[in-house]
Amino acid sequence: MNSAEFLATIRLNRANAAILKRLPELGAPQAHLVAGALFQTVWNVRGGQAPEAGIRDYDLFDWDADPSDEAEDAVIRRAADLFADLGVRPEVRNQARVHLWFPQKHGLTRPPLGSAREGIDQFLDAAKAADYRARWGWLREG
Repeated sequence: MNSAEFLATIRLNRANAAILKRLPELGAPQAHLVAGALFQTVWNVRGGQAPEAGIRDYDLFDWDADPSDEAEDAVIRRAADLFADLGVRPEVRNQARVHLWFPQKHGLTRPPLGSAREGIDQFLDAAKAADYRARWGWLREG
């Protein structure tokens, strides 16, 4: 599957298509749609299932120099409002905060990240991250 086929396939999921289209309205310049919502859509389509089947949430990686809970919560609230009509759960995480909570949650340390794209390199599933980077890069509309 090449990049054009991947983009066409993930847009068969109406939530992915809408999120990508609206992402600039979120007011988070480094926000990217990532992870399971993309891969599960491809697997679903290739397996003959509905594109949205089994997708629990729609991960958005952002990066904001302000690592406070309040700054991240503001983006989470804007995303909830922006995507409310889609009937899906957006899961926004400021990648500038990962190193603050990751050790307690996973027992591993992570270095501070300088961008949302660096968050992809920190996926727990290293093989998925490498495949994602090699095949399709990072997704943003436009």
